[in-house]
Amino acid sequence: MRFSLTLLLALVLSAPFACAPKKIKVYETESAIQARSSLAEYAITLLGKPYRSGAKGPQSFDCSGLVYYVYGRFDVMMPASTEGLGRVGYEVSRNNMTAGDLAVFRIKGDMHVGIMINALEFIHASKSRGVAIDSVDLPYWQQNFSHFRRVF
Repeated sequence: MRFSLTLLLALVLSAPFACAPKKIKVYETESAIQARSSLAEYAITLLGKPYRSGAKGPQSFDCSGLVYYVYGRFDVMMPASTEGLGRVGYEVSRNNMTAGDLAVFRIKGDMHVGIMINALEFIHASKSRGVAIDSVDLPYWQQNFSHFRRVF
């Protein structure tokens, strides 16, 4: 009985000092929201540019090259690979996603990335169509969707 009481007392006394995860609320600034929106608007000006593997623009792009180039135009240094882009910044939920955030997909083991231009559509470099706009709600993109990321 004495051992149980000692153990119980030790647990109760140590509880207030235990580590617990803390929730941190991130507040969006109006300038960050506007900058991401401007970034998305600029990306739209590249519609129709041809796809070329490894291309980082401005005449042609692959998917990571498009993101790298567009963010670079706004003085934001980004990883040059899809794997790096899939880890940059932090993950956001669909409910919190805004224009300028990244949409990350996993297709047959490979990653694909695009830039959200509104709550439904993203712009990306498609192998078959070049720089194009698609909806994340299309069945193909839904089944290959991984996550959204916010860089700033």
